[in-house]
Amino acid sequence: MIAHVPNPVIELHNLTVTYQNKPAIWNIDYTLPEGNLIGIIGPNGSGKTTMLKAIMGLIKPGSGYVKLFNKSLEEVRNRVAYVPQRNSVDWDFPASVYDTVLMGRYTRKNIFKRANRLDREIALESIRKVQLEKFKNRQISQLSGGQQQRVFIARALAQEADLYLLDEPFAGVDAATESAIMSLLTEMKSKGKTIVVVHHDLQTASQYFDWLVMINTRLIASGKTEEVFTSEILDQTYGGRLNILTQVADLLGRKKFPVREKN
Repeated sequence: MIAHVPNPVIELHNLTVTYQNKPAIWNIDYTLPEGNLIGIIGPNGSGKTTMLKAIMGLIKPGSGYVKLFNKSLEEVRNRVAYVPQRNSVDWDFPASVYDTVLMGRYTRKNIFKRANRLDREIALESIRKVQLEKFKNRQISQLSGGQQQRVFIARALAQEADLYLLDEPFAGVDAATESAIMSLLTEMKSKGKTIVVVHHDLQTASQYFDWLVMINTRLIASGKTEEVFTSEILDQTYGGRLNILTQVADLLGRKKFPVREKN
């Protein structure tokens, strides 16, 4: 099942990304509604992170395109905030919690301009929202994994974006931190924000999200949670490697065929 929505906040059209001539995501095509909590679900290696990076322009697709708010990323970049996986960040970088969060303010202005009073107030409020006020002067390398995750969420909050993309924000955090993050995301949704979360826990997926995108290299389903979180679709998503795609990937890898012919 693939539900398409009018005036989508995100539109992917025939998006394909390859690594070493093998598809990481293949011909992904969907639209997502504004003002929802949206989960990206699929097994390890199914292309969830790759898809998020392609949306953010961090990976160049082999084919297809992405639109955000019906525009290119460059036209709306200041409306989009991205929180990468915690293990992809250099946490030894010598910066305090406050300095890291304040960096989120530089997306709306020339990076060489000094932060003004409003920027500093927004950074401090973002730190408060993730409950790290007493750690604001601590080096990020000295924080726990859950605290580090909250720092990067605070930095995203400081951007005052309309669309937030979070890659596995609950990975490696304790139950209390997960609950606190989820409460914050729910509050953001209530203010009209759209939050897209790469998520791995099926036990909480149906509770957390209004809309789910189920992928395993290709798109399996996209729609309201109550409509796509079914045994049949879960089986298609997690029931082993998809035979046809496996054969395509192996053939492409052996023969070095192009994934798509160029126009």
